[in-house]
Amino acid sequence: MINRNFGEIKPYRVLILTLLIVSTGVLILQDYSRLTKDFSSLMSFLTKIRSKTIQNDIILITQFKEENVVVKNKKGDILDFLHVSTLHKVNYDTRLGKNMIVFSGRGTSPYNIRVHGGDMTLKSWFGFSKNIAVNCTGLVTEGLYPDD
Repeated sequence: MINRNFGEIKPYRVLILTLLIVSTGVLILQDYSRLTKDFSSLMSFLTKIRSKTIQNDIILITQFKEENVVVKNKKGDILDFLHVSTLHKVNYDTRLGKNMIVFSGRGTSPYNIRVHGGDMTLKSWFGFSKNIAVNCTGLVTEGLYPDD
């Protein structure tokens, strides 16, 4: 008995396969887009904090708590807040505590434990990642800081 349906293309199978491939692609693009949006938001947020401290010669404490970034003044009053769903790791410690950056009119160096500053990593569900480095002057750039 010969199977004559072997070479036959079934339209519903083609449709299902196409939908699976397209859906996977859309999901991956959405994941990367979310990472890129969070990266841009956090870069802008940290740059805004740095500018504010330089212009007003004040001290602002930026704390990273899980997926949230909270900005406080020296008294501990919350001034600003940002949710970063892709925040994965913070490698920035100060004399006031771990996972925080203390911005001042003169940079971050008076409070840093690491001479160069530190960095943070954002990572998506599919493993895409971006890094943000903040140096001892408070300059916010893309990348990682080298080990001391």
